[in-house]
Amino acid sequence: MKLFPIISVLVGTAVSILGQTIELGTPTNGAVLHQGKNFTAQVIQPESIASCIQVGIALAINSCNNGVCPQPTDQLGNVLYAGPWNPTPHNPGGFYQNFTLQVPAFMNTGPAIFTLTHLCLLGAGPYPFLEFRNATVKIR
Repeated sequence: MKLFPIISVLVGTAVSILGQTIELGTPTNGAVLHQGKNFTAQVIQPESIASCIQVGIALAINSCNNGVCPQPTDQLGNVLYAGPWNPTPHNPGGFYQNFTLQVPAFMNTGPAIFTLTHLCLLGAGPYPFLEFRNATVKIR
């Protein structure tokens, strides 16, 4: 049957893409951040055999209004960092980089969304791969 090869290709593609995804180590959901104060954001990339040429990341924070946080595809808010990232290896497996950032002093208190935006060039083609990771935090 021809269905098996098609499913195999789709599963293989999904695995290679998922193998390239990054993770937001910190802050985590529910973290409390303070206006005008520094905090650490950790970006993690698990090990993968697929080719990914790193383009860069953006780290941003945005206030939520009436309990509704903006979608990162619509609006990132206050960009705290935008540029390259150079993760270092750690055990067991994978890579990470820490960033020291500061919550803007003018930011509203209450719920906010911290967003990690990642762009890399994936595969032999390559093609652009854009992804977001979020944490809902509280600003005090």
